[in-house]
Amino acid sequence: MLRENLTVHLDEVRPGQGNVDSPAFLGGLNRLDADVPLMFEHLPNEEEYRAAAAHIRNVAARECIEL
Repeated sequence: MLRENLTVHLDEVRPGQGNVDSPAFLGGLNRLDADVPLMFEHLPNEEEYRAAAAHIRNVAARECIEL
């Protein structure tokens, strides 16, 4: 999540909880070579990783993007 402070500060949150436009992001990745990895990092626990993956899979399915 991008804060509106004097200096740039990014809070790391799982996909779907911040300000990134997930459909646009996945659409951009989809236009690249087929073998582009998408990784999650710095999430606090396994449940958050599962939720992050579920969000990305749901967005991809809605946007007809094959993962």
